[in-house]
Amino acid sequence: MINPMQQVVVAGRQRDSRAIMQALQTAGVLHIVPVEATPGSTFQTGPLGGQAAEDRREAERLLARSESTLAMTGVPRSAARAALPAEDQWGALVDQVATPATQLDDQESLLRSDLETQRTYGPVVTVLARLASGIDESRRLALLSLTTENPAELQAADAALRAELKDRYALASERVREGQTAVAVAVMSEDRDRARAALSKARLGELRLPGRFERLPLREVAQEFTRIGSSSESALRDVEAQKKRLADQHGAQLLSIRDALADRVAIDDARAQTARGKYGFVLQGYVPTDRVEGMKAALAPFGNGVMTELSAVDEHHGAGAIPVQLKNNDYTRNFEFLLNISDPPRYGTFDPSWVVALFFPLFFGFIVADIGFGSLFLIAAAWMIGKSKRGESLPIGLLGITLDPSTMYQVGYVLRTMSLWSILFGFLTGEFFGNILEKLHVFYVNPTLIKNIWGVTLGEGEHETGLIPILMPRVLPEFSTTLLLICLALGIIFVLWSWALRAQLTLKERHMNHFWEAVGMLGGLVGLILLAYISSAGRNFGALGNFGSPLVWIMLLGFAVFILGVIMSRAFLMIIEILSNGGNIISFTRLFAVGVSAAILANLATDVGWSLGGTLPVIGPLLGIVVGLLVHTFLFALTILGHVMQPIRLMWVEYLNPTGFYQDNGIRYNPFARVSLKK
Repeated sequence: MINPMQQVVVAGRQRDSRAIMQALQTAGVLHIVPVEATPGSTFQTGPLGGQAAEDRREAERLLARSESTLAMTGVPRSAARAALPAEDQWGALVDQVATPATQLDDQESLLRSDLETQRTYGPVVTVLARLASGIDESRRLALLSLTTENPAELQAADAALRAELKDRYALASERVREGQTAVAVAVMSEDRDRARAALSKARLGELRLPGRFERLPLREVAQEFTRIGSSSESALRDVEAQKKRLADQHGAQLLSIRDALADRVAIDDARAQTARGKYGFVLQGYVPTDRVEGMKAALAPFGNGVMTELSAVDEHHGAGAIPVQLKNNDYTRNFEFLLNISDPPRYGTFDPSWVVALFFPLFFGFIVADIGFGSLFLIAAAWMIGKSKRGESLPIGLLGITLDPSTMYQVGYVLRTMSLWSILFGFLTGEFFGNILEKLHVFYVNPTLIKNIWGVTLGEGEHETGLIPILMPRVLPEFSTTLLLICLALGIIFVLWSWALRAQLTLKERHMNHFWEAVGMLGGLVGLILLAYISSAGRNFGALGNFGSPLVWIMLLGFAVFILGVIMSRAFLMIIEILSNGGNIISFTRLFAVGVSAAILANLATDVGWSLGGTLPVIGPLLGIVVGLLVHTFLFALTILGHVMQPIRLMWVEYLNPTGFYQDNGIRYNPFARVSLKK
């Protein structure tokens, strides 16, 4: 649900402004919005000026220096904080760590750069130095160095030089490694530019060493590379050890100073959103109703030196400016990140988090419906939750992201819920990595029971004896129609529900055009659904003329409401859009199609392994298990993306689109709070 908000105005003495802002920051409940000055007002708004601006710039400088120092020394942001020293010592303490840290970081960068250069060019330079034999140190001769990848390039270089210089050059080459040959070309100093031009015509460039190595003779470069290779690794380890000592000695104190500086800069940013006079200031914002007392308690020490005024928010005219905080139970809160692809819903509308929290894992379980695969998901979820509780992160190289412990806990929680639904539906379908347990007569099909529950008559088949009856034999052809009808019923419920929500919200906000559009769409969809039902999906159009049936009259009434909605909303494209919404209902059959196709593939993988198991006494079963696992893994990797994306698509597109969730966005509640409270 959306947490109710109240609008608040706070006024106080100018000399107390920083202390009042600090108290509000510690309370961490007020969402501040800028105060706009009225024409002719004596109050100042916008950025701070004078000494306040100078203090802010100094705080920003120290904050940036402490941030960079923490990064250079590798202090984790989650590390413990030390007691905060006196404010007049902050600058000296930051500089005390920043100066050696910067020197060590520069030294480390130089060492790493030299090592990278040595690893990249070392073998080539060694060969070139041997080929040059000191020619590049001569005043009369010039040396051009290059590399080629194949004999054709070497021949092209030789031909280009011969065409330009005749016999006024010498070329030597030696293979460095597979696909790379070092080439040294000696020419007279006055012919250097002509030789370069000739090589350029052959589309070959001269080898340029980076940085300081470009100006050194090859012999000295080779010697320097030898020194780097032998000493830089140990020098790097020494630098890293010194950095660690700095981090261990000063990291906790530097973190506390960094947090205090960040809080100080945030206070100045908040003050810039107030209206300021010579003796007083005014700020405005929003606070959740259930946190008003916390704000009052924070301001209580100032007594009559601060005044607050609370008022109800205007949901109808100012809803777009009111921040939104979602207030859900622990279960639903862990699913909220699935809706963070967009801004939160606008204040005064509805929060669909509970719908996603309930139906997304249920739909996923309906698709997977396998005890074995569900158990694998459950193991993965338990591993992620355990890792998050230990404060560890999870890098996902394929996506290039890293899940922090908090996010990983939410993902693990959602995955655990999905896996439990998968296991539950797996018991209903009798599936464990396909039909393994059915072949072992743990699960079995009871045609009489299926007839009594679903009214479906099954043909004769295998595995009609066992311990646990299968209540949803989804892979049997006779049961397909029943599953399709279940999915269509879900589609009808969700699409009609979404348009009903649209009608309710637009009526509440007095957006009558959108209200009539929603009402018309509801009527048209009811008409379409009844048309399909009465005509038996188009097989008996004659039944539509049976005016003695109340369903026919309801169908006609639905189409009449649709026409009225088109006229009143002036949205004539509704005539096309209603067909799209009918398709949204049919989209829910994805739950059937994706799930049954995955189940058939899983049965195929099991059947392949099972058939191999009966070929040889000992090797056959082992080979069957191995092949079955391989086929299961391959098919599961192919289908898992659809298992996740199809149910979430039904939530994001088919359900949420008609409600206007993506069009009527709100502002996310962002309380003014201390950095340490936001960690």
